[in-house]
Order: sequence, then C-alpha cells, then structure tokens
Amino acid sequence: MLSVGLMSGTSMDGIDAALLETDGSAEYLKALGHASMTYAPLFQTLLKATEFTIRKYNGNMENAKLYYLPSIKKYLARELKLTENATSHKITEFVNYLKKPLTLDAIVKHSTELHNTIIQKLLKELGYLSKQIDVIGYHGQTMLHRPKDKISIILGDGQYLAERTQITVVNGFRQRDIQAGGQGAPFAPIYHQALAIRDQKIPLAIINCGGIANITLISSKEESDLIGFDTGPGNCLVDRLVRQRTLGKETMDKNGRYGKEGKINQEILSLLYEKSIMQNRQNYFSICPPKALDVGDILLIQELDSLSLADAAATLEAFTADSIVKSLEWFNHTLPSTFVLSGGGFKNPVITNEFKQRLTAKMNKPLNILTADEAGFSSEAMEAEIFAFFAVRSLRNMPLSVPGTTRVAKPLSGGYAYIPSLGMTDTVKKLIDLNPGVLSPTLI
Repeated sequence: MLSVGLMSGTSMDGIDAALLETDGSAEYLKALGHASMTYAPLFQTLLKATEFTIRKYNGNMENAKLYYLPSIKKYLARELKLTENATSHKITEFVNYLKKPLTLDAIVKHSTELHNTIIQKLLKELGYLSKQIDVIGYHGQTMLHRPKDKISIILGDGQYLAERTQITVVNGFRQRDIQAGGQGAPFAPIYHQALAIRDQKIPLAIINCGGIANITLISSKEESDLIGFDTGPGNCLVDRLVRQRTLGKETMDKNGRYGKEGKINQEILSLLYEKSIMQNRQNYFSICPPKALDVGDILLIQELDSLSLADAAATLEAFTADSIVKSLEWFNHTLPSTFVLSGGGFKNPVITNEFKQRLTAKMNKPLNILTADEAGFSSEAMEAEIFAFFAVRSLRNMPLSVPGTTRVAKPLSGGYAYIPSLGMTDTVKKLIDLNPGVLSPTLI
C-alpha cells in the first residue's frame, strides 16, 4: 500500500510529510521520499496561543471556542509580555494572516489546509497522483495530553482533509489507547522496532528529541519486549525560554546560538530535577516507566530568571541531555552499544554534545552514537513515517501500542478512517470490509 504520513510535533514549527510503501510490517517497508514545511512565525505564535487557551479551559472545547479571542490576548500579554497596544497590533496581524476573523475553528481549518498543501507538494515532487495513494496518516496538532483524565486534544479535521485530497485519512491514533487505560504515548516504538528488524540492527536504542524527548529500547523482534517512554524535556523548555526573553521575536535557540555562549548553572540544574516536572504531585523522574508527558507538565522554574539568556539556555539544554542519559537507569536489560538520535532537538549542537559526553561517561564502554541518517534512517522523515506506517496498521487492525510503551493492558490498534466523497481505493475498501470498526464514528 502507498501511505502518506503527516506529523506536526509539540515544537509547533512546521509539518513533515513522508510516503511509504508498506503492509504495516517490517518485512514490507520502503521509504519513498519526504517533504517539509516551516510554519510562518505568526502561525507558530497562533498555535502556541491556541494551546494556551485550550489548556486554560482544561480541554473544554466549547469554552475554548467561546472565550478564544480574550484568551489569545491574555497569552500575548502574560507569556510574551506585550503591551496593550502591541497586543492589539498583533491581533490585527493574525486576522490579516488568516484572512478571516480570529476563531478557534479558523485555526483548525487553516492547520488542516496547510497539511493538504504539504501533501500536494510531496506528491508533486515524487511524481504521484492522489488516486495512486491508498491512505493518509494524519496525526494533527497536539494541544493537550492528559491521559489520567482520558483527554487528548489534537487539532485537525480528518474529513476535511479527506475531501481536499480525495484520499482516505486515518487520524485519532491515540484515543483508543487512552480509553483503554493507556497513556496514549509514546507511539514511536513499534515503528522504531520495524526499522531495526528490517535493517537487522537489533539490539538498538533510538532517542527522539522533539518538544519532549523519548527513548525506545529494542532488544528483540517481539513487540512484547519493546520498552519506550518519555524521558523529559526535549526542546520545549529552551524554546519557551527564548520566546519569553525575546518577546516572541525568536522561537528557538537555533543552532545552539545562546547555549554555546552560556555556562551551565549546576545548582539550578539540580533544582530543575526537583521542581520542573510534577505529575499528580509526584516528581516525574521518580515514576517508573512506561510513562508519558504533556508539554504542560514541564515548567520553567523561577530560578532561571536569575540567569542570563545564554546561561539559562545552556542549563536547560544540559537538562535535556542529562535527563535522557539518566533515564537509562530504569532499564534492567543490558544496554545496547548503538544509539540512534532523531528529532529536531539534536539539530542543536549543545544538546547533542552534552548528550554524547554524558552518555560516554555513564556507559564506560565503546559506543556507536549515530544520527538517524547515519544509521540509514531519515532524521527529517522518521516521525512522519510513523503515521504513514500506523495508518496502514490501523486499517489492518494491527497494534499501535503495547504494554511496554503506553502501559495499555494488551496490544491495541487505534485510529479512525475518514472516507472522501469520491470513494476509496479497492485495497482500502477490502480492508475496511474486514475491519469496519476503523471507520470514524461519524461515518457509521
């Protein structure tokens, strides 16, 4: 099957798209190409403001829609420290960018339309027509992930995207896992294992550093042996720091510009472990895996205010790297010697260098630390490929999560299919006939 995967991560900086040919197994898994899109800075700010609004109302979407505009203004004043005049000017910029009134529905539609744009770009660059594609795996934009309350708000209109592309769309991948008592994350491990099986790279550890960092330990070909969990912050804290200190003019520590100039404050690094991540009044770092994070769980502690931007960035980047390395203490298995690094966080040389130094010191044995590209995978495409792979597995009712990755009781499939008005490919129709439960509840 030909499947397009789409991913916009918690960093909210753009969209990655990838095309796979696969049947949902490691034995038939071929990457055909990928494309990416960087969001306009205004839309990045809008997404962060939307996230703030949805969190403010604890995932109550009716209230988030009703009070959307005043909440956006509050975000600009509180988080970006804009004056009243600057806030009014920014709202006008948002309206001009969207070319319509500023509402939550407008954000969802615009986000979905941007996903359509990157699909068309991908297919054009690779020389495929829409009618040749069986399915799209559409993750959407995560806004709030609170599995203990069985809430996971991920923006995106699956039916609208199906109509715009005239391709079957699968999204809502995390919902069934959460409803079954799982944490709904991380979902990458099953795909990581498939890559390791395909390329005969077991045993292997894969670390993804996006907004949140997570690790997958692959010790065998059995899904029951998979272990994966969120280790702590990826880019999210240093991104938040830079946005606040630059009043929204910059959204990240690009190429470690600030961190390279700063010094790590060891006292505040220790305080970050003590105070920055609490879940249900428990320190996240003391919770036994598998475990998962929401970016809202991770706080910029007040003590960082005493540091310069450079020193605060260096300290937060060390925290990201060190917390990944410390997470290895949870593994009872003999750890592999090969570590593969993926995700935008490892584009920051400060995080990467800190990680390599700390891992080498901890392991005290020869290591093979590779980027995803060096390992024969694709750093740019891997996260999008996950959801291309999962779209096919959803249609085939194959597991997306297992107990060792999300704490779900047993291996579980997930996702819901949206069918375009002009129909689906014959392959998809046969699979849905065998697995009608994959249809979106709105289509049943």
